[in-house]
Amino acid sequence: MPELTPAQLESLRVTDESAARALRQDTHLLGLFLSPASPSDVAARAGMPANLAHHHARRLAGLGLLFEQRREAGRVYYQLRARTFRVPSDLLPPQDPDGNGRGDLRDLTGRFLAAYERCWAHMRDGEEDVCSFGNEEHPAEPPEVITEPLCAPFPAHLDRLTLRLTPERYARLARDLSDLLTRASAEGHSETGAPCTLALLTFSDPSADPRGLSRHLNSFLGLNPAP
Repeated sequence: MPELTPAQLESLRVTDESAARALRQDTHLLGLFLSPASPSDVAARAGMPANLAHHHARRLAGLGLLFEQRREAGRVYYQLRARTFRVPSDLLPPQDPDGNGRGDLRDLTGRFLAAYERCWAHMRDGEEDVCSFGNEEHPAEPPEVITEPLCAPFPAHLDRLTLRLTPERYARLARDLSDLLTRASAEGHSETGAPCTLALLTFSDPSADPRGLSRHLNSFLGLNPAP
């Protein structure tokens, strides 16, 4: 993990709306400046020309999200102003196109669909989506066991369950699912591989039939049999 420089903060509260928008829209680029780096060095990793990377770095520095850490051999090195940024929830409300919830879901949906389309190109003839229904008397059938996963390195995976829950059971299940992500975060990066996103959505669904139970699996992952 990179060492803190004296000027980098552990935490910074964002109170400017423009900075809050940039923090959401430029997350990938900002992450490349966790340690001091020249925009020329991160341009290729960010997938943009060097001059554009310099432009964005200066813009983000002007918003207080980056700072000029040093100049060396004619190069300017920028670094994240803080390791953690805290944004008041009312700065970008859900009604805002980039607001809490709406912006997250738009970005997540777009990226998932792009991954889904990449996997679709590898799909074999005869593949099927699975959507099963049930209730207390007739539970929904579990997902079919697929022993031959799709020939794609990172298959897109969507698994959705709708059932009636008490508030206490809902909170317990949501926390149990989040615990999986907490453990993955603690394990950290694999030595090799590619950036991957594991997302969790849980919510009350008043539009669903309260008597029914449904399971919807739309996945290219393949479910390995239990050992």
